[in-house]
Amino acid sequence: MARIQMRRGVYSNLPAAGMLAGEPLVTTDRGTLHVATAADEKLPVVPAIDALGAAGAINGETDLLIVHDADATGQKERKITFNALRAALNIPSGSTDELVAVIAGGTSGYIWGTDGTDGVLRMGPSMSWTKDAGNGFVTLAVGTVDGGTF
Repeated sequence: MARIQMRRGVYSNLPAAGMLAGEPLVTTDRGTLHVATAADEKLPVVPAIDALGAAGAINGETDLLIVHDADATGQKERKITFNALRAALNIPSGSTDELVAVIAGGTSGYIWGTDGTDGVLRMGPSMSWTKDAGNGFVTLAVGTVDGGTF
C-alpha cells in the first residue's frame, strides 16, 4: 500500500528551495501547514478562525491579528500587530480605554480617551449622553449650542 509522507520540522527551518510542487510541509512547533507550489515557492494554509484558541492577554507590539484583504490577489490573509491596527484607527497609543465608554444613567464618558480631557470626543459641562438599555444606540444631549458671532 502506498503511503503519503509529509516533510516536517520547526517553522524557522521551512525550506526556501528544493521543494516539489504539491509537497506538504508541516511545522512541528507551530502546527502550521504549507504547500509547495514550485521548487522555491510555498503557500501557507490558513487555519479556521473558529478552531483557534483565545488569547489571554494582548501584547500590542508583538501579538498579531489576521486580516482578510478582500482586494488582494493571491494570498488574501495578512497580518498586522495590535498596535499598528490602533494606529490605523487613530486610537492614541497612551489611551487606557479604546471602547466607547458610556456609563448608564447619563454620566459623562469619553471615546478613546483616558479621563475626559483627551480623546476623540470630549464632554463639556452642558453635554450628557445616555445609552439605550439594549446597547443599540447612544443619545447625545447638548444643553446650549453657541454658533458664535459674525
